[in-house]
Amino acid sequence: MDSKASTMKSLRIILSSIACVVCFAGYSQDDPGAVKGMIDSKRFVFEAQSMTPMRGGMRTLTPGYALKVSPDTITCDLPYMGRAYQAPMGSSDGGMKFQGFKFDYTVKEKKKGWTVNINTKEVSGNPRIILTIFDNATARLTISSSTKESISYSGYVRR
Repeated sequence: MDSKASTMKSLRIILSSIACVVCFAGYSQDDPGAVKGMIDSKRFVFEAQSMTPMRGGMRTLTPGYALKVSPDTITCDLPYMGRAYQAPMGSSDGGMKFQGFKFDYTVKEKKKGWTVNINTKEVSGNPRIILTIFDNATARLTISSSTKESISYSGYVRR
């Protein structure tokens, strides 16, 4: 490899690293207290950046997929890949899409973050949501349901 090709490769690595830092810097919270405040108030949005189905590898997602939490409503609009045990009724979309008004919401503090458990009550399949949120606002979401295989998402939380 000549020196020009080596320099170009090094430059690509440096630019990729800078792009990653810039992307994630906008999502992180400098104050873990701000993240805890969102969790305690039940007012936050989980923005999914990738998904990992039970069967298959991780897939990067386009922006716009989210789980929105408010004190009286859970709104889920996430893509889904995996086995469905029951066909969705009245919908041609097979994603993880639902809205729930009756749910249990519990928070458990961990060493460097929190685990939020949300159990829906009136949504078909009774989706169970486990959201692990870290001090820097990055998060991992797992949804399990009686009608579909479990699936995980990685992303971040914001107000």
